[in-house]
Amino acid sequence: MTPLKAGLLSILLAVSVSQAKVPEEEAARLEGGDLNPFGGEVAGNADGSIPPWEPKWTSVPRGLEYAGPGAPRPNPYANEKPLLVITADNYPAHLENLSEGQVALFERYPEFEIQVFPTHRDFGYQERMAKKAAWNARHTELTEDGEGLVNYNGGIAFPIPRNDREVLWNMRTSGCTNTLQVSYDGYGVFANGERAHDAIRFTQSAPYNNPADPDTGVTEAERGSYAVWTVSERLAPPRTKGQITVVTDPLDFKKDKRNAWQYDPGTRRVRKAPAIGYDNPDGPGGMQTIDDHKGFNGAFDRFTYTLLGRKEIYVPFHNFKFNDSRTGDLDDRLTVNFLNPDYVRFEKRRVWVVEADLAPGKRHAYKKRRWYIEEDSWNPVISENFDSRGNLWRVGFFLSDYEYQISCYQKHTQVFMDLPSGGYVSNFITIDRQEAVHNLPYLDKDYFTPANLRKLAKR
Repeated sequence: MTPLKAGLLSILLAVSVSQAKVPEEEAARLEGGDLNPFGGEVAGNADGSIPPWEPKWTSVPRGLEYAGPGAPRPNPYANEKPLLVITADNYPAHLENLSEGQVALFERYPEFEIQVFPTHRDFGYQERMAKKAAWNARHTELTEDGEGLVNYNGGIAFPIPRNDREVLWNMRTSGCTNTLQVSYDGYGVFANGERAHDAIRFTQSAPYNNPADPDTGVTEAERGSYAVWTVSERLAPPRTKGQITVVTDPLDFKKDKRNAWQYDPGTRRVRKAPAIGYDNPDGPGGMQTIDDHKGFNGAFDRFTYTLLGRKEIYVPFHNFKFNDSRTGDLDDRLTVNFLNPDYVRFEKRRVWVVEADLAPGKRHAYKKRRWYIEEDSWNPVISENFDSRGNLWRVGFFLSDYEYQISCYQKHTQVFMDLPSGGYVSNFITIDRQEAVHNLPYLDKDYFTPANLRKLAKR
């Protein structure tokens, strides 16, 4: 039995992506029932290694010091020691709780290890986002064969998902921020120890989280057909410094297209950007694709999807330590072949597993893809991508933790390990910069236009 099949919970679903919203009695489970407000199972697991969801914090835990937005966030679990350390020598004893990609890393790198810490489910949810999820459970539906949403009011689209596309939409809609700004670094780390570097100043707004709107009931009818707006300004390397890109992502990728405009400092002109998406290489060293970003990014149309169910595995979680400069410097973290395991915390958690196969007649660098999506946050935690011969090519880890500014879990640093080359790319690293600031004045669509891009270029 493969590691993927071992321990798979018996909730395999075969549901059409056109199925309507859940019945009222099902939706009521989110409000004091057996599901938490985002749809995670309230109960722990049978042996107690995953505890019940018992929220006691929605902000900084008592006794911890936090300097505020932009500062490193205090880690409530900083004094804990690993329950176990999984290595290349003992991993066969833990196959039931490992993914195929994790097994491949142990077999590829004798020095790789996973440090497993106690699982915690201590944090609650932003009240507004909990209300949005409950409203969506009663109203939101898939459209265009799963490429879009209707009657959607922001937040988790399908807190009680019943098919592959609803789970993937939850991963896409797991953000709780209104407007955020952050500068971050990315590094391609090659097998010989050399590095490539880039850096970006990033601004993002989510129109469906507009703080001026009522908590619930404002849908695409009022908010329009675009769900995410971003501005990315290149800070490094020198050859692209000053390049600025505006991107607007649609709510329905079959009905509307991703729009992008770019300012080139060499020509001092703003132009419509070429296609940004699918398997175009991305990141320093090019060891990820555009649609690897944050787990999955862009249209669904090049693959067919299967919801495999849920599984209890060891995944990156509560990774407060990684970007905290008080615990060591960047070089400590960027070891050869993989991130230093001393800075990556793993916990046993329940994850949803979705697999994708390249659709007939379609082209993509990956023949098969797989995502593991954590149940309480709907954030991706692991991805596995296979080459044209069906061999495992890249294993992704997504480091997330609780963001006190917005009372939600937030995706932070990600890493894609390229097994054939022995290199990896890691981005959204903020250890040498301020952390993201979320409590900014809301930026609306006028900020994310070609006209404003010209103004930004003159700063």
